[in-house]
Amino acid sequence: LSYSDPVNIKNISVLAGLSAVDQGGDNIGGVIKIDTVKPIFAVDENPIFFGEVGTKYKSNNKAMRANVSLNSSNQDTAISYFGSYVKADNYYAGGTFKEAGLAASDRGYLDGDEVGSSAYKNQNHQLSISKAINNEIYQVIAAYHDSPYENFDNQRMDSVGNKNYQLNLSQKGEYDWGKLTSRIYVDDTNHKHNFGPDKQYTYTNMGNTSYGMPMEADGFTAGLAVDSEIFLNDQDTLKVGSEVQYYQLDDTWDSNSGTGMMTGNDFLNINNGKRNRFDVYGQLDSLWTENWITSIGARLGIVQTDADDVHGYNQTNMMMSNQQIDSDAFNASKKKQTDENIDISLLTRYNMEEDSSVELGYSMKTRSPNLYQRYTWSTWMMAANMNNLYGDGNGYVGDIDLKPETAHKVGLVLNHEDPNKNWRVKVNPYYTYINDYIDANVIAERGDGYRNLQFDNQTATIYGLDVGADMHLFQTSNFGNFNLLSKFNYQKGRNTDADTDLYNMMPPNLTVAINQNVGSWSNNLSMILVDEKDDVNSTRQERETAGFAKFDFVSSYQWKSVSIIGEVENILDKSYADPLGGEYLGQGATMSTGINRANGTQVYAMGRSFNIALSYSF
Repeated sequence: LSYSDPVNIKNISVLAGLSAVDQGGDNIGGVIKIDTVKPIFAVDENPIFFGEVGTKYKSNNKAMRANVSLNSSNQDTAISYFGSYVKADNYYAGGTFKEAGLAASDRGYLDGDEVGSSAYKNQNHQLSISKAINNEIYQVIAAYHDSPYENFDNQRMDSVGNKNYQLNLSQKGEYDWGKLTSRIYVDDTNHKHNFGPDKQYTYTNMGNTSYGMPMEADGFTAGLAVDSEIFLNDQDTLKVGSEVQYYQLDDTWDSNSGTGMMTGNDFLNINNGKRNRFDVYGQLDSLWTENWITSIGARLGIVQTDADDVHGYNQTNMMMSNQQIDSDAFNASKKKQTDENIDISLLTRYNMEEDSSVELGYSMKTRSPNLYQRYTWSTWMMAANMNNLYGDGNGYVGDIDLKPETAHKVGLVLNHEDPNKNWRVKVNPYYTYINDYIDANVIAERGDGYRNLQFDNQTATIYGLDVGADMHLFQTSNFGNFNLLSKFNYQKGRNTDADTDLYNMMPPNLTVAINQNVGSWSNNLSMILVDEKDDVNSTRQERETAGFAKFDFVSSYQWKSVSIIGEVENILDKSYADPLGGEYLGQGATMSTGINRANGTQVYAMGRSFNIALSYSF
């Protein structure tokens, strides 16, 4: 999603509940399926040319975005270009949540309501060439992403450079016997980390001075995926597919330009890390009657991970850094791991009548640890801080012997629509039991109030209820249609081994919105109610947050080829801690113990913002 602009996305399908094995492997949660804009070919011998230009501005963080898309095609060839640029300053909360002053001793001034390290800047470019040959479409997509900075308000460091190159070759065909889709993809990323403008850059300790903390990660991914649908008969469709993926990562921290413990060698955080996958799956979808559908599938995944030997800045244990002890222990370990993962999906849908249906199913899904969970090796507080994936302020250490997570999930979906199409409701209760859930144990208490943790396999359960409903309220000749939309979410996650709640679980929340449409004009007024978050993870010392209510308004008007959208986010300028925002680490001496948890806070959400977007299609 970081490499896509919303304007270039046709559809996003979020499969939050049960998902079939053909929707991908190596995951235990939901599936996010993104469909980009498909090529459009001319219907006759006359070539076509069309496109769109647009811009958007947000007042709160002075975010400015511009995008353009250009498309040219004849009956069998389509060429398109998409580009976007966005730049944003730090955003402001709805009120003061900290003291105003210098962000750090060597940095500039931040207001009490300014959320430090929330600014970003990036650009995306994508060129595609599509060719239609009979019943097949071949496509080549080349994409480039450049982000000179993206700061993080819940991490101790910031991105100070991220360049990504993508190449995607695909084929889609429809035949008498079924469908075939194949894809070859390459992804090359160069990523750099350091302290951004709101975090302290110069550190002096015992006569030694360190200037910044440069880090560089180079990741390369290449893969081949083939998916087919075979029409066995009028009742059964067999889906068979395979994916091979190669992934390589080097995460190196350059020797510091100053003096002291971060000079000497480059710190090899992950050295030649590899995570290679091979998946095959088979799935049988059957239409037993006009009302009854079943899907039975299985996926076998082989995941192999490995890494080379490592070393710290210095082969020393001075000042309790344990660089020598930790690297020697890691290098003596058996680093190559092979996981054999099995996914199963058993799903059924029954249409009780034209307007009602029930879906029921079970799935077993497996995910292998990522490279940071397995191969980060240093227990040194500073190094562990930099390997945080969760935004909670703690330090993390990997475990080579981690097992894959296996989630057993059962779910039920009830859909009902009024025969007159005036209202509809969807109810989805679910329960998940996760064996070998990758959580963490405390390995060290620290003077700054945070902790050093090590990844560990434990047991967890997640259950919840999602309810969505909408209703047509009324219609008038002057003001058009009025509709009521609502959704309610409740979830509860528990680590049964550690006897604590799971980290970063969204508290119960309700969204209610009124839509009004008349001609080319539409309006939406929404209210979001979020309960207090008091079910928190004790291992990570997760903070509780208060409940809140937030109101948003969106108005849009379409005039011929021109679209105008006006928004007011957080109308009442409500000041509230984001329940999923993590620990505020957006300013100060974040590398050492300069930030003390006792004086800290949760990240606060954005206050009121007036937004306007304009687009012109041609």
